[in-house]
Amino acid sequence: MIFFRGLILLLLFNLNLAAQTLITTKDWDYHLNIKDINHMALYDNSIYCFSSNGLFSLDLKSKNIQRNINSLELENYKVAETYHDSDYFIIGLQNGKVIIYNIEGFDEINLKTDDDELKINSFNIYNDILYVSSSLGLYLISLSDGYILDNYKNIGENAISLNVLESQIINGRIYITSSNGVYLLDTMDDNPLDYTSWKKLSFNNGMPFGMFYYDDSLYFYSKNNIYNSDYNLIYNNVDITIKQVKNINSQVYISYKNSIDIKDYLGVYSNSEIIKINLPDKIDDIGDFIGTNDELWISGKNYSLFSSENKEFYSPVNNINISPEKIFSLDKDIYATEANHISINIKNEGWDNLSFDNFKNITSVAKFNNDIYFSSSDEGILNYNKSLIIDEYYENSLLINEPGEGVNISDILSAQNKLWILNYGSTSPLLSFDSNNDWQFHDLQNNSLLYPTALKSKDGFLWILLDKSKGGGLLVYNIATKEVFELNERNNLLNSNNINDITIDNNENVWVATDNGLIYFSSYNPRFLTNYTIPNDGSQYLFKGIKINTVEDDYAGNIWVGTDNGIFVFDNIENKFIFQFSLSNSPLLSDTIKDIKFNDLGSAFINTSDGLVSVNTSLEKPNKDLSDFKVYPNPLNMKENDRLYFSGMTDGNYIKVTSLSGENIIEIETSSGGFNWNLLSADGNKITPGIYLIFLVSQNGKENLINKILIQ
Repeated sequence: MIFFRGLILLLLFNLNLAAQTLITTKDWDYHLNIKDINHMALYDNSIYCFSSNGLFSLDLKSKNIQRNINSLELENYKVAETYHDSDYFIIGLQNGKVIIYNIEGFDEINLKTDDDELKINSFNIYNDILYVSSSLGLYLISLSDGYILDNYKNIGENAISLNVLESQIINGRIYITSSNGVYLLDTMDDNPLDYTSWKKLSFNNGMPFGMFYYDDSLYFYSKNNIYNSDYNLIYNNVDITIKQVKNINSQVYISYKNSIDIKDYLGVYSNSEIIKINLPDKIDDIGDFIGTNDELWISGKNYSLFSSENKEFYSPVNNINISPEKIFSLDKDIYATEANHISINIKNEGWDNLSFDNFKNITSVAKFNNDIYFSSSDEGILNYNKSLIIDEYYENSLLINEPGEGVNISDILSAQNKLWILNYGSTSPLLSFDSNNDWQFHDLQNNSLLYPTALKSKDGFLWILLDKSKGGGLLVYNIATKEVFELNERNNLLNSNNINDITIDNNENVWVATDNGLIYFSSYNPRFLTNYTIPNDGSQYLFKGIKINTVEDDYAGNIWVGTDNGIFVFDNIENKFIFQFSLSNSPLLSDTIKDIKFNDLGSAFINTSDGLVSVNTSLEKPNKDLSDFKVYPNPLNMKENDRLYFSGMTDGNYIKVTSLSGENIIEIETSSGGFNWNLLSADGNKITPGIYLIFLVSQNGKENLINKILIQ
């Protein structure tokens, strides 16, 4: 494992008398698709396998697999290119940064210094200089000193900038392939910054994009052709597309796509022909291949990693296999969706991955009558447990199929013993059915097509978001009285009709995320609404004018606000920020927050523009009673544990911690069913080893001893 960043975050929550919940890097986890591997590298007896946004490593001796941050800690996992030899392990990130590892440590070099987009295409090492082929030319980096020596950029004809794909240095001559052709610097005595020093080479029937060195000669290759060092064509096959060519253990290996069956193959190039290597049928895509001694390792989509020697596949288990478009919370589980794929995180213990043949574009998930339902933007509703599609043809169905659009269900929700349905783009978009399959229309008092996108429920009221591209705003439907209330800019009940998300907290506040900031209502009953409130810290309005992408409340009553600048955690009681998570101070993959969802175990799943992460806050959903109450670990070794966990509590708890002699250490009040204590006393000092008493204080002040804890 390689680590190079330390991080400790302290997150203050609304717990009485300055109680704290501690969050460190060990509380964060990455949920990235690391099954489809594009790049590999061998370093320190491990193979590092990189997907489009994530990685795992395989220890070649133990065959143990480590994932993401446990394998290699990077600022992000969007890797563009890798390189390895006996001395160096080099990673090129999509943001233009180059990370160089060796036995002495690592160097980080940022190639991107202006607003121009930069893409790293390949690496090469010659005479202790790293040659980086990129979309902005050829960079030279000193490996001994860790800085940029030069950049050969405008070296094409008439000094045009070249997108350099690959470089080779042979006997003091620099060859580069580019999007414009192959160029040669005949001698390093010439000025490499002068475009006239570079000669463009001519090839018949194609333009090479790659090179390989074999048997003391340089060869070039294009999609269908291979050329010798004299630039003459020595191989041609119009039925294949060459992807990669590598010299491994003095043999030339070629990965290629067959245009007939559209599958990838691997072959050995010998005597002007490619001899196909027999591989398992499961391998139909080859992202990369490398060699270790006499063993060949192959990576690609759906299978991760394959060893040619022992004929075994290696892939992380219980891992998410998609890049989520949407995430949903359902009790202790988190559902992530992409097209027709669903990944389910079950009680924080790993992911199950599902795919549907005839059900895609999933918009929501709900549990009704002990069955799991999924909705789709064009396929209707799927009862997963019964493998049953509910569309316009289903018995008693009131769903509308718009010609060319399908049955568009934007959201579903279980409330009041019914499954509530939003049929997007219809004149009667709010529907429901019960356990007897009795369907109902619910009149929203609209005279034309209506475009609802999401709904939330609280004590018989449905809060309905309307598509902001169709006018936006909110509707509130009273299930009992069938009344409908409109909230919009026109009646001064919204600061913006462009609504992105809402949440209703346990204090009955309705939080509304808009393109123009965050507002809230002090009641979910629209009869009591006369205006909205903008959060204020006593000196200024908060979030005013800032686009809020998502809003969610945790079980301690804090409001998590997702923006394009990270996450703000807001204490509405104290009217202040209690923390901000961003790319610069946390393991977030991006500052652009798309969605935040909590499961009942207190884990916040955060979908960013660059992938899904989670953070365990320990703030669990309250239990109905104290039958599952526990404090752990007990005994607690302070060298191994930095906090004490409380779990299984009810709503509204007052915890008191004292020493064995009765000295008051700290008092903690929380509405959540769990939290962790960072072992600091009320005055901020770390406690000393000893026996401590845990009391639960009732509303009348009676103290009940519930546990004794040994701190070592």
